[in-house]
Amino acid sequence: MKNDIKYDTFNNVDVDYYVEQAYKLRRDYYASAIKKAVARVKNVLANLTVSRPLKSA
Repeated sequence: MKNDIKYDTFNNVDVDYYVEQAYKLRRDYYASAIKKAVARVKNVLANLTVSRPLKSA
């Protein structure tokens, strides 16, 4: 089994590194989720305007 755990200068697990990695993963996940949500809303709004065109006065 590989031991890919990162250690600090005191030979303890580098918690700061792993916390920063968790923050990065969370930012990436939220960015992806927001992009998907915006795309879905745009799609719904685009379909509404196509199916219900505005009438000229």
